[in-house]
Amino acid sequence: MAWDGHGKRQAGDLQDQGLEAKRPRKTETESKDLCGLCESVYAQLEGPGDKSKIRQGLHHLIVQLQDVSYGYRSIDCKVALKRQLLRLLPPLAKQISAASNKGDSLVEVVGSFVDCIVRSGFAQSSRDRRDIIASGAWLMCMEPLKAGKPEDVVSAVHIYLHLSDHVGFYDDFIGMHSEFWHPSIFREILKHMPTVLHLPDSLQADEWELRCPDIEAAIKCLFCFLLFWTAKEPENRFTFEIPEALPLLNAALDAIEKYDLLFGSEIGAKCRGDPLEELIRILGLLTQFVVEKIDSQETNEQNEEVMQQLQQHAAAVLRLLVRLLKLKIPTCGAKPEAITDGPIPVDERQQDSEWIQNLFERLSDEEPPVSAACLMDVFRAMVDMPLEEQRYRLECLAPMVPRFMAGFVDQLRQKTVPPELADFKIVMNNVLQECATSFALELLEEVSFYPCLLDFTTKRAMLHAQCDRVRLTQGSGDPIRIVVPRDNVLDGVCSTLNLQDSQARIDVPLEIEIRAGYSDDTGNELVDEGEDQGGPRRQWLDRACRYFIASDLFMSPAEDAAHLEFSQTSRQRGARGIIVPSPEPVCQCVQEDWTEQFELFGCVIGFAILNKETVPVHFGHNFLRSVFGLKTDTADLLPLLEHVDKTLHTKLTYILSGSYKDLGDTLEDVLEQSHLPRTFVVSESHCQELVRSTPLLEGGDRMSVTEENKEKFVQLLLDRILISGVAQQVQYFQRGLLRVVPHELVQRITGIMSVKEIELMLCGADGIDVDDWEKYTEYENGYTSESVVVRWFWEVVREMPQHMRAQLLSFSTGSSQVPSGGFRFLQPELFTIQRVGVTDRFPAAHTCANTLDLPEYTSKAVLEQHLRFALEETGDSFGLR
Repeated sequence: MAWDGHGKRQAGDLQDQGLEAKRPRKTETESKDLCGLCESVYAQLEGPGDKSKIRQGLHHLIVQLQDVSYGYRSIDCKVALKRQLLRLLPPLAKQISAASNKGDSLVEVVGSFVDCIVRSGFAQSSRDRRDIIASGAWLMCMEPLKAGKPEDVVSAVHIYLHLSDHVGFYDDFIGMHSEFWHPSIFREILKHMPTVLHLPDSLQADEWELRCPDIEAAIKCLFCFLLFWTAKEPENRFTFEIPEALPLLNAALDAIEKYDLLFGSEIGAKCRGDPLEELIRILGLLTQFVVEKIDSQETNEQNEEVMQQLQQHAAAVLRLLVRLLKLKIPTCGAKPEAITDGPIPVDERQQDSEWIQNLFERLSDEEPPVSAACLMDVFRAMVDMPLEEQRYRLECLAPMVPRFMAGFVDQLRQKTVPPELADFKIVMNNVLQECATSFALELLEEVSFYPCLLDFTTKRAMLHAQCDRVRLTQGSGDPIRIVVPRDNVLDGVCSTLNLQDSQARIDVPLEIEIRAGYSDDTGNELVDEGEDQGGPRRQWLDRACRYFIASDLFMSPAEDAAHLEFSQTSRQRGARGIIVPSPEPVCQCVQEDWTEQFELFGCVIGFAILNKETVPVHFGHNFLRSVFGLKTDTADLLPLLEHVDKTLHTKLTYILSGSYKDLGDTLEDVLEQSHLPRTFVVSESHCQELVRSTPLLEGGDRMSVTEENKEKFVQLLLDRILISGVAQQVQYFQRGLLRVVPHELVQRITGIMSVKEIELMLCGADGIDVDDWEKYTEYENGYTSESVVVRWFWEVVREMPQHMRAQLLSFSTGSSQVPSGGFRFLQPELFTIQRVGVTDRFPAAHTCANTLDLPEYTSKAVLEQHLRFALEETGDSFGLR
């Protein structure tokens, strides 16, 4: 009969079950006959001790037990017969130990007898196995280890595993039956365990499910052995060498890697995960052993050869831990029976994230303990795993990431992600976008040197996490409370923020109170209802930005053409695209306190960054680069101009190319047709009364633009428009920004983000995608996505023009901007539609929670009428009015 080490028959024996099922249960008389036979053997053992009769009786018992298995007997027969069989073992062991000839054939018969008891199912409980171990008769089964046939050796290993397995607690054997865990026996068993785990290539899913307990039992046996000896006093401990365990652990991991990939989803979850739990336990213990040994060697400063051996052991354990992370066996489920003491983690299928770190830190830097190819395989396997699995595995591997990336540093410095890092990039971005733990921030610190590895969403998530920490560590003083009327949201704000003190920083929270703009019956002006938990602040930031970009302090170059001679193009001040500061002479003319206003605008943008809000303004990239301290080379000015003013960019590119010569035009003709100056001057203007011509260099008004100096003219013109002409505006804007945002955070932003990404973080997405809005909406108080009123609502929103959708978004959340990445990143919560069980009220909003109160209207027309009225008449005020 084939044996699987657990009292079960293997798949090869299943074909006989049909015949065995037809056999009648043994009668009570037959079982009594077997008990009687046990009594006679026992009498011989206690009496004359005739070995031939003892051998004959044992042979007869073995035949009878093999003929009918344990399950075909009645319960009473099972219990009675089991007691009789186990009763024979102590005197049998005593008889053999007293014999002078240890090679007596009785040893072989007793070994077969014990083997038969276990195989036949008469040793299923832990107590039965302890009785067998206590009797000492099990040692007869181990005799083949000395010089037995291969099949007998395998049988001996199975018996040993079966006796050591299914123990209720891992400390059951501690302090008792030391001969069972004797090193001389166990090391022989350990030597042959990999052979037992060798599996055929033709294995199928059902067979793999039967083999998993074998792997679990073998690893658990090793773990129990180590626990037994580590519980001893130091002077009585057995010194176990880690290389002795590696063949078994590698064989087990090879089998799991191969067959779990094929059949993991087809077998039971517990059966699939149990071997992994045992591997985690044993590797945790081995990690503890090798770390303690290395630390003790460093303390004792003994010979270098010993330290090299220990580092080799550490590297071998480290490689096994890394290989475990490649397995797709689920690990992120809490287990109530998990062990919490010692080196074993709370979740029994997860290794402690510090294990790899502790080993890695103790290895030399000469050669990586784990190859880049191995790590690439792990990351490739992680790509399709759930987010929690990716997070756990990446946290374990984080200490090895810097050295892993170092192999591709040349390509990364060229801002190119090599194919070998593609899977790592996917996994890392998935985790860092959703995780702001200390490990994630430390990993970001390493990866930030190579921003090409980070997606924009990851960069934003990590910066937002740092903004949260800055706000949590802000001063303990009272918050700054700004009270402003709705029609003038900047009234008195400069004084409140103390901008007169150039050294003052704003390191306390900001609270906004907006006056409603209407009065009660007594004539007292009211304040919008609601405490500032984010909604009023978002409204204030939104309105403040709109005020600044509509003022003459800023312009849209494509509309205003301030770099050209005066343009009569009409301008719609409230609906601009890219904006940049107006030239300094213009700012001086239009507003006396223009420097303070730029500083205030910098504070507003700082508040938006720190509170993770988006604002309705698109700054020119040249302005953003200057504000955030990004260097701009002269060669980069012309490409930057394309983002600010495509028309002028096209004209200057045409001039530099000289293509006009092919058409018979001269440079003077092109300058005149393009409304560009023919001398080294620039016209800076906002209206007919404020036209000023500024020389681009000394005597520039007397220097004509020619073919020979046109390149110099273009460079000076670009510098005036993009850099020197707005240097003062940048200085004051930057001062305001740094009053609110710590310099370290600004450096972090510029360290990992491009100017386009900074703009995207500040301004959010262009337009409002209703499908995305609906996808990331939650419903409360009885509404669902299938509710009739909800369906009407989204139909109405889809029929709205973009500007009215923005008005609805501002009404509901306090901001008209969609966060970059879409509505899933709406702060502080997703958009929510809440049912109101009336039909005669207008919609209302709670902007602090991004919640819209939507009454249960009787028709789509009524809903649309009430919603439009709420938007048109109440503007973007919030609360229940």
